[in-house]
Amino acid sequence: MSIVILDAMESENYISEALVETIRDRGIEPLHFKLENMEILQCRSCGACSFKSPGKCIVKDDMHDILREIAKCSVLIMLTPIRFGGYSSNLKKAADKLMHLCLPTYTVKYGHLLHPARYGTKFMLGIGVYAGNSKDEESSYKRLVENNALNVQYKHKAIVLKQSEDIAEVKEKVACTLREVC
Repeated sequence: MSIVILDAMESENYISEALVETIRDRGIEPLHFKLENMEILQCRSCGACSFKSPGKCIVKDDMHDILREIAKCSVLIMLTPIRFGGYSSNLKKAADKLMHLCLPTYTVKYGHLLHPARYGTKFMLGIGVYAGNSKDEESSYKRLVENNALNVQYKHKAIVLKQSEDIAEVKEKVACTLREVC
């Protein structure tokens, strides 16, 4: 079992620490990418990754290292503050480039035109951290994770944590979710 964490939380925070600690308690050493410390450029939608250099972005940034590790992992965890029902800008830039892990051909699945996964099926766990109490934003976030997982044909689950939750509650929710996934 290998786990990659795309951590879009700003600065040091107890939720990132609790997530890593909970995974380590299961005997797994996750690869933890702190996105705020990395150079990830926006996708230009140029199509070069499909035809000129299949599976590889022609833009030189830190996503090449991240994608290499995601290709080898079995679980991808995306940790982000929820912004207007979606990902933070740092995670959005990284998520847009997940399509490099797919083949440039198409298949029809679940009534959708999708790219087949290049490196097999994985599990995507979206963990959103939210300060508010809007059920619409929470459901929008969960739908976004579901749609991103569909695009890369991964199994998925999305959970929402409140910023006000104490560390014990966060660890319990993460541990319970990891038991379902791993």
